[in-house]
Amino acid sequence: MKTLTIKSESGRINKVRKLIRSVGNQIGSVHFIRRSDGKLRKMAYRLRVQSPTYATKPTGKRFLQKKERDEANLQITVFDVNKIRRDKNGRMCGRGDWRTIPLENVRRLCVGGTIYRVVSNS
Repeated sequence: MKTLTIKSESGRINKVRKLIRSVGNQIGSVHFIRRSDGKLRKMAYRLRVQSPTYATKPTGKRFLQKKERDEANLQITVFDVNKIRRDKNGRMCGRGDWRTIPLENVRRLCVGGTIYRVVSNS
């Protein structure tokens, strides 16, 4: 396990963003603290998902605005591959949904078979 210890928060956020984007179309995993309730969340994710079967693909002007909002709010939008989708009767109909990762709260990353532990020096 490699440990990322970068003193400045902006440098740490940029390194985490770069590592998350380096996964590309492969599956990676991330552990982070949720902003809403402070609980640890573990997620397997993918980037560059072109046409998900059950989740609607973000497109057009709203997608570009979301990308700008993500940059401003220090987060990144990924495709959660383990999210269970249910139909209106409650039966499982597929997997996958779009989720947002807060970059400042990332604690652990698994990218290309290498595990990174992210340590904040603040």
